[in-house]
Amino acid sequence: MALMMGFLGAMALDILADAPGPALLIGTVVITTAAYEFFDMCRKRGMAPLVVPGSVAAALAFNLPWLTSRYPGVNDQSALLAALVIVAFVGMVCRGSRPNALTDIAVTIFGAVYIGLLGGYLVHIHLLDEGARLVVYFVVVAKVSDIGGYLAGKLAGKHKLAPTISPNKTIEGSLGGLALSVVAAFAMSFLLPKPFPAGWKVLFAVLVSIAAQFGDLCESIIKRSCGVKDSAVFLPKVCGAFDLIDSVLISAPVGFYLIAAVMQAKG
Repeated sequence: MALMMGFLGAMALDILADAPGPALLIGTVVITTAAYEFFDMCRKRGMAPLVVPGSVAAALAFNLPWLTSRYPGVNDQSALLAALVIVAFVGMVCRGSRPNALTDIAVTIFGAVYIGLLGGYLVHIHLLDEGARLVVYFVVVAKVSDIGGYLAGKLAGKHKLAPTISPNKTIEGSLGGLALSVVAAFAMSFLLPKPFPAGWKVLFAVLVSIAAQFGDLCESIIKRSCGVKDSAVFLPKVCGAFDLIDSVLISAPVGFYLIAAVMQAKG
């Protein structure tokens, strides 16, 4: 929660400065930490990913939209992915022959792409007109889905949503998350740079909430596979960075394309 408040505070500074400064820095720290936590969970399962190269690659992937916009000569994701594959193989060759080398390479590449590349869609949103406001709008709509799901699940949860993945999640909680996201989409509409249709706000809230809940389930699968309950490394028993952004990673691309479609249509 402290990380989220810090990020939103940084976004407020970005709105005032009209430039991706503090938020990009904090976002990079959060993404790098989340990647490190992901690789640490994999190590607890006996895997041996390249933690430092993978975490650095995730940070670069997160910043790639900004770098591409600022330096047109910088290539797209293909260059980063190619470099990551080569670095992963170099690292494994330096380690010597290992029975699970292929798994370690795959986990390294997956972690960087999953956390860095998907997280980078927050930067894509920021690069739109009035992007700082749009990022805050998106993050609030996505994260209140978690809050609505938790409260509705506690109060009225009876039917399990995905019992083998996340036993505590319920269908009633999922619907509560959808409902609160719709409320937030209208309540926070003052952040939108242009009048957006009411139907778009409902569609945005529903699709972002569904994607956010799916993202939470995705992280639950990873944690169950690794045999851990939370991702926190630096502050045990406190919400880790990976736990904080799990719902945002999957929903950020959804949010970006929905926002970009309306911005281009109105442009």
